[in-house]
Amino acid sequence: MRSTFAEKIKNEILSSECDYEYICKSLTDDFESTIAGILKSFRRLLKHMDEDNKNVFNTLIKILNTHLKKKKNKNDLEFLYNKIDEFLSNLSNSFNESKLLELEEYISILIDIQNKCLLNPFKKHKSDRYNFMMYLIFENKNIELLSKYINNNMKELLINNSLLSSVFASVIEKYISINSENKPLINYYNQIINLFLNGKLYDRLFKSNGSIFIDILKSSDKDFVWDLIDRLENDLLITKEDLAREYNVSFTFPKDLEEFTFSSRKAVDFTHQNIITIDNNGDTCLDDALYVRENTNGTNTLYFHLANPPSIIPYSSNTMQEALKRTETIYLEDMEIPIFKEELSNNILSILPNKKTNTLTFIVDVDTDFSIILDTVKVVPGVVINRNKLSYEEVDEILKRADNDELSKQIILLSQICNKLSRSQLKILAYHKLENLTKEKKKIHLSSDLSPSHLIVENSMIFVNRLPDILDKYHHLNLIFPYRVQPECTDKCITDILENIENIDPNSSTFRKIAKNYMFPSKYSPVNIGHIGLGVNGYVRIGSAARRAMDALALYILDDLYINRNKGDLDIKYYYWEKEIKYWCEYANNRISENNIFAEEYNYLKSKGKILKK
Repeated sequence: MRSTFAEKIKNEILSSECDYEYICKSLTDDFESTIAGILKSFRRLLKHMDEDNKNVFNTLIKILNTHLKKKKNKNDLEFLYNKIDEFLSNLSNSFNESKLLELEEYISILIDIQNKCLLNPFKKHKSDRYNFMMYLIFENKNIELLSKYINNNMKELLINNSLLSSVFASVIEKYISINSENKPLINYYNQIINLFLNGKLYDRLFKSNGSIFIDILKSSDKDFVWDLIDRLENDLLITKEDLAREYNVSFTFPKDLEEFTFSSRKAVDFTHQNIITIDNNGDTCLDDALYVRENTNGTNTLYFHLANPPSIIPYSSNTMQEALKRTETIYLEDMEIPIFKEELSNNILSILPNKKTNTLTFIVDVDTDFSIILDTVKVVPGVVINRNKLSYEEVDEILKRADNDELSKQIILLSQICNKLSRSQLKILAYHKLENLTKEKKKIHLSSDLSPSHLIVENSMIFVNRLPDILDKYHHLNLIFPYRVQPECTDKCITDILENIENIDPNSSTFRKIAKNYMFPSKYSPVNIGHIGLGVNGYVRIGSAARRAMDALALYILDDLYINRNKGDLDIKYYYWEKEIKYWCEYANNRISENNIFAEEYNYLKSKGKILKK
């Protein structure tokens, strides 16, 4: 009966001559059914918001405002609040983001009506979304996961201002309670606050409640809080150094780092090989090179020459420890923040043309059908001279011409071997392409481009990262590494995670999907549990040692436990590296997350002209 009356109210409103006195009387006689009818009419009005519909909408808003001034029944106010909440949620599912932004003015009016139902404008929601965001911020403390969740639910957050305000108010209330000496916690909450100060979220929060948030912050006398207030009152302007400080990132290197020059210790001389590097035009940090040798029996031998920090930099040096703290080169819109000083990453360690460079070289035989003979894998320290610094475009052109010179033959052979590799590791290839698209990073080493040159690089580097585990398995060495792992995402695992979050329905399809996609990311681990996404039993990143410190760490371990296995007490070596691997795996997983969020924040502010010069 109630739904029938609601439909009658909707039809009355949408008729050419609505009796608004009847609507007012109905609000008094049957509040819930009338509200349901008004909201049903709003959906039709918002879909086609011409001048006539605007007038109807505004008249109904005046009626609701007048009624709310008289209304004292808390149950009715709670009902109206929840019905608008439900209406806005359905609206976000029905309309795309551009349409919602067109309707922002009317959505804001509805949110204002909603807030008038509450004594506390920052009412603590009991919804799944609210509880999940609170869990991510205050318990899980995974900023990268929170960022992904916000981006994937942007529409709902934009229209549900009370949810957004509730969460943000909780954040700043916690923020002003932090002890001024607790720098890590201050930095963490600065990073969380930065997520809410980006673009549309900032507009939504501060258009309606900005003064309230600033008043809450001004109740504190702590310096770090007033630094935030200054930023908010100055249109979010910030220096790159201050922003970097919030993420424990540094644009400069400490003064106590050592200076190094090239020196070649005992190594295999590969300088006669006509090796090639394939990179973007202008790249100077070249950390991998390829060569293939034809054998008289129809087989080939493939050489992977990798940048070799252990041959130049002592592991215990300040330089290497600083690189590990930085973890990876950060690529920004207008610059890079490397892990090593430029003289190392772009010169001494880099396989640049016409100079000697130390390498750690993996060697493996290739059968006559271009398949890899896995039990032939070995690794040696080497020295190379690069005479062929090629771009992707140049390699594609060489393959297209298919000339008969030595360089062309070399590249054609590499292409044939890598084509064979791609057929044997299709799952790995697909995983990396998806990973690249998800990250959307500039200059990412693996490309989703399907050109022949990119396939050579992509397939060879994927295979290189499998070689430490293959070497270990076939030679029964029992080596240890900082493995790149991804656990299997079973239904039970998802349920276990969600059941530990208060007030979340573990059977919710929305949150089960989030858990599956984002709570089982690949990570570094001292324990090899395999990589379910890649479909391999062992994966160790080693191909970018001048740009990723964990790749370099794996090479130091190879150098000590394999190449120099018989030098020194092996038990002591294992004990030492087990501790190092455990510490740096945990550190790197957190550092990479912070680096990613910092890069996103910096690039956003830079694009908006909000990065100040110091």
